[in-house]
Amino acid sequence: MRLKVVGITGADKVITIGNDKLLKDLLEVIEVTGDQCKGIRFGYPPQKVDITEENLGRNLEELGLSTGEKVTLISDMPKDVSSSISGKNNSPPVELKGNQVRVDETNNEILQIHEVPDDNSCLFHSISYTKHQKISLTQILREICAQEILSDKAKYNAAILDQSNEDYARWILQKDAWGGGIEIGILSDYLKIAIYVLDLDTLTIGKFNEEKFDDFVIISFNGVHYDAVELLYRQTNVRKTVFNLISEPELCGNVLEKTIELGKKLRSSGYKFNTRKDKIKCNVCKAEFVGEREVARHAESSGHYDFGQV
Repeated sequence: MRLKVVGITGADKVITIGNDKLLKDLLEVIEVTGDQCKGIRFGYPPQKVDITEENLGRNLEELGLSTGEKVTLISDMPKDVSSSISGKNNSPPVELKGNQVRVDETNNEILQIHEVPDDNSCLFHSISYTKHQKISLTQILREICAQEILSDKAKYNAAILDQSNEDYARWILQKDAWGGGIEIGILSDYLKIAIYVLDLDTLTIGKFNEEKFDDFVIISFNGVHYDAVELLYRQTNVRKTVFNLISEPELCGNVLEKTIELGKKLRSSGYKFNTRKDKIKCNVCKAEFVGEREVARHAESSGHYDFGQV
């Protein structure tokens, strides 16, 4: 296998070593000792391996290394941040927040809600964050939706939109306009990624374009607000928001199972809101409504777009 090794001094070195070689052989090839190197880091998410007597005798493939890897030598490896491949995990229990669930037994992988601003653009914020891990693309996503609606008047007709294409396109460009299923479908196609929506009322996962794309992101919906769902690798603080069904099927299965568990936890804490039964208040004129359609009609007729729970 070919490896790119980043030395303790920061210098890069490309080496070739047999797949059956041991970790101690790797150190010999790159001419460092266990006294100089305390561990190695490689892969994504980053995996750390301590230089221990046990690990020195282990096969490189067994440790998870494969050709093309970038291996970083670590001169100092504090125990409080190292999760080594030495057999046992001694990580203390992690106290989880109300919007988190544990994915693995090592306390490293945490599935959690990433809260986005509650400003009526939450759907676009959530999709922007899960795809790009930033919410600065929110208005661009609105523009994509407006352009698609105007370009396909047969698909997005008045019966679907409850108004003309032109009026709907103008409306969705407003920062206060709520997005929903129409926008999720459009953005899924445009971004070429399936969008899974955790419905906290029914505790089900709605899947947009799951048959078309292997990559997917997850967002949550509590009835009035969308948030992003992410996987946090606690030890490295790496956040994963895009998952692939083909390349990481086991992880995807675990994440989807834990997504429902996360939904149950959020629901029990009162995070959900049933738009079919619970009232929604217009924060501008204080009128109250039941159901998204009543809210949409009021917004269209009054120009009021600031709503909240009663």
